Amino acid sequence: MRSELVTAAMILAVVVALTALVRYAYGEDKLLCHLEPLNASWHFRTQIYPQPDVKCWYNGPRMLSRDRLYWAEAPSKPVPNVIWQEEYRWRDPQGWSHQE
Repeated sequence: MRSELVTAAMILAVVVALTALVRYAYGEDKLLCHLEPLNASWHFRTQIYPQPDVKCWYNGPRMLSRDRLYWAEAPSKPVPNVIWQEEYRWRDPQGWSHQE
């Protein structure tokens, strides 16, 4: 009788360990924070690093863990400000143009 209990406890421990490993291996999907809700069913959380003072709007269950939310990273280099001017559209920097 005692060996049956030990065997059952060992099987239960193995099942619990395998379940934990599978959940850890696949992890939980993180949700991207938005500055504004995209529809009325969205919820928000605050204190999400690195913008703790801004509301993090997300599409998911209410009171989602803060660990599952994240802000998109800003680019490390500033994006150049490109001005599109019609008169320079076909001009080559070396002086050649397409208007022949």
